[in-house]
Amino acid sequence: MYDLCIIGAGMIGSSAARHATLFSNNKVCLIGPSEPKERSKGNNRDIYGAYYDEARITRSCSSDVIWAKLAQKSIRRYKDIENKSGIKFYNEVGNIMAGAGSNSSFLKSVRSAAIQSNVETESFDAEMFRKTFPYLKVPDNVQAELETTNAGFINPRKLVEAEQTLASQQGCTLIDDVVHKVERIVCSDGTYAMKVVTDSGICINARKVLLATGAFTSFRQLVPYLKFDFQIIPTLVVLAEVDFSTDAMKQLRSMPCFIYEGPPHKDWKIMDYDKGRQETSLFMMPPVKYPDDKYYIKAGILDPFPVKLISKEEVKQWYDEGNKVMGEHLMEAVQSMFNGIQFKSWRFDTCCIMQTPTGHPYIDKVQDQLGIAIGGNGRAAKSCDEIARIAVSMMLYGWTSDLPQQAFTMRTIHMSKL
Repeated sequence: MYDLCIIGAGMIGSSAARHATLFSNNKVCLIGPSEPKERSKGNNRDIYGAYYDEARITRSCSSDVIWAKLAQKSIRRYKDIENKSGIKFYNEVGNIMAGAGSNSSFLKSVRSAAIQSNVETESFDAEMFRKTFPYLKVPDNVQAELETTNAGFINPRKLVEAEQTLASQQGCTLIDDVVHKVERIVCSDGTYAMKVVTDSGICINARKVLLATGAFTSFRQLVPYLKFDFQIIPTLVVLAEVDFSTDAMKQLRSMPCFIYEGPPHKDWKIMDYDKGRQETSLFMMPPVKYPDDKYYIKAGILDPFPVKLISKEEVKQWYDEGNKVMGEHLMEAVQSMFNGIQFKSWRFDTCCIMQTPTGHPYIDKVQDQLGIAIGGNGRAAKSCDEIARIAVSMMLYGWTSDLPQQAFTMRTIHMSKL
């Protein structure tokens, strides 16, 4: 009998396993599938992770105070996790948040959150921005805030590996499988327990279960009597190959992470479905080495795609194939945002975001023995360790965060209304 079974071995679930093993005398297991060697529509895999990547932006500053504080608490632990696991995943290269003009609502919220969260930033006007980052084509009235410390990018694959390594060393049982069903049972002594059954037929019992299953929460019989209120949003990023042998490319070595929200530059080739919008949101990352030994700038549009995914078949198809037309349009859009830079090659990658109506993750109890830590909203990678810590503490002892519990309360859709 395990004290806590964590289902979902991605960034939040793996972090939860580490935190759970820090509490003394708890028997813990983590169940989730490892990353597939390849994605194709010909295989039977229909459960994926959001961590199949080499780089995600991490920053202490955010336009949302809740997310800012979740990130700060997680970032403080990065170095300790790296040192104890021997696995490096954090690159403190800085991050710049930019908008158009001093009246930018985005920058106002960023600056306000920075003040409330005690985050130090350096302000850039248009002249300073163009001088410092001449390779980026931005509106003439651009304004920005730069974080040089506690900001940059993490390698989500390495983060998961580090969290799982420490969890295993501290006694956690790791099970590489997909959970098919979770149900409450009555034990021989009259007490209740949670029964967990995997696709391969493994059956375990636990006193409590924590779901960290992200966008795939509804695709198995995990909580069949509830429908959580969230949407599955497909996302697409492009990877632009950098050739450092050219003089123009060499300047990209010192590039920080970059997030922009506001009116686009007149030369930007914004995605087709965005042409009616007055503003756009985008991100870029500095050159990162990928498993093929090539360096890529990863970039994407933060504006929501005009489609939602509902079934597991739709999600599988998106992970396996994406959308070639959208990918090509995004490549054109990203290329148009650079001055004097021509990339060697292009490719695109896919993922899915679990978007909640609150904009915050759900960290809550379905019932006393079953909890959830889901709903990353495309922001959870940098904050996963603190989300996990809050969730584990909630399940084992109670709410211990200084953040308001109501900010993370789950929302459900009544089955009768479906």
